[in-house]
Amino acid sequence: MAQKPKKQALLGQVDARSKKKQPRQKKRLSPQQQKALQQQQLQQQAQLAAEQQAQAQAKSGKTRWIVAAVVLLLVILFPKPKLITYEKLGLVAQSVYWPGLPGVNPILFDSNLHIRPALERNMLYLCQDERDPDSCQKYQIIKQQGFISALMALILD
Repeated sequence: MAQKPKKQALLGQVDARSKKKQPRQKKRLSPQQQKALQQQQLQQQAQLAAEQQAQAQAKSGKTRWIVAAVVLLLVILFPKPKLITYEKLGLVAQSVYWPGLPGVNPILFDSNLHIRPALERNMLYLCQDERDPDSCQKYQIIKQQGFISALMALILD
């Protein structure tokens, strides 16, 4: 059998096994140095807390603006209810009218009749059958009030 050749270390290298780790002794600090070190640590913690608080305020400020923008967009895009007062043959009624969305029919909140509005002519047609125009009755719109009046009417009724 062949003998294995011995590996030799390069100059200046020391075998890792031959190094012995010597325990290090911690230097003792004087009371003044300890106080100074504690004060530095407290200042660093206070700075970190202040930075975190500033970041949280910045995020909450952005979130508020985003929520306000979304609410404003919804208010602008979606139709708002109106409080309308209508009359036929001396009989006056008041109801909340919601114009609906595309694909959704308008609604009169206190009626189960189908609505065909002609608000620009101050007319309102209430029909029993949606497909039969002979089942419709014509009402004269006396007054139209805005969103806040409609909400108040819904809340109070």
